[in-house]
Amino acid sequence: MPRYCSGRSPVTLVAAGANSAPVDKPDNWYDNAAGVSEQARRTRLRDRAADQLLDMVLSGGLRVGERLPPERELVARLGVSRTVVREALNLLEARGLISIEHGRGAVVSGGSTHAVRDTLEVLLRVKPKTLWELLEIRKILEVEISGLAAERAGPEEVREMRIQLDRMLASIDAPEGYVDADVEFHALLARGARNGVLLTMLDPIVELLRDSRRVSASRPGSARRALREHEGILRRVEAGDAEGARREMRAHLMATAEDFEAAIGEQALETEVLRETP
Repeated sequence: MPRYCSGRSPVTLVAAGANSAPVDKPDNWYDNAAGVSEQARRTRLRDRAADQLLDMVLSGGLRVGERLPPERELVARLGVSRTVVREALNLLEARGLISIEHGRGAVVSGGSTHAVRDTLEVLLRVKPKTLWELLEIRKILEVEISGLAAERAGPEEVREMRIQLDRMLASIDAPEGYVDADVEFHALLARGARNGVLLTMLDPIVELLRDSRRVSASRPGSARRALREHEGILRRVEAGDAEGARREMRAHLMATAEDFEAAIGEQALETEVLRETP
């Protein structure tokens, strides 16, 4: 029996058996296939380079307005062509993570929800160990900070803490505003502990702590829950209840650990799904 093979080209009759002839393909089929393969390879290189550039920003602690290394240096460090570097930079600019300025090159930007989400994805993918180490530091320091603040913080500091909780509530659906207020609340607790050496120790890791709070605040419902936990901490500080403040902070950090674990798991699952998607 004859069989029929159809495709984008006109239907071709093929006799079944040992002498079957292959289906005719358009003359440019192989050229098109090679072009698609090359484009896919370039896209993978671009995306990998974009992730490396973003990790460079995070690990280097570059702030908004600071410049990335010049293009020639990026080519050498990433081991890719100048074209791939430019495509990666354009991708990051489209995501709102950097801006490319005439005469200055690539400059760190930030503040948009889209940019925050992309930063979190890279942080979760390449730095989960850092998140856990930061949480260990927070457990060591912030539990005791809360107790000391309950014993030592003055009325003005307590009032400022209340203002930051109001800001967190007002920014509950705005990640950057919420995180800024969260960071300031904890900074006020540390200042309320009245220990200058402690403040000096915390200063170098402020930006890493900010990134870790972005992770914990990024999950649905976690911001409102964390706000309630902050309210509990502040009530104990206002009452001068040192042990109660330590207990509330310890509970808050336990909940934060659950947020980290869930966020890292979700990112791993998303990465696996993307890897398996043809």
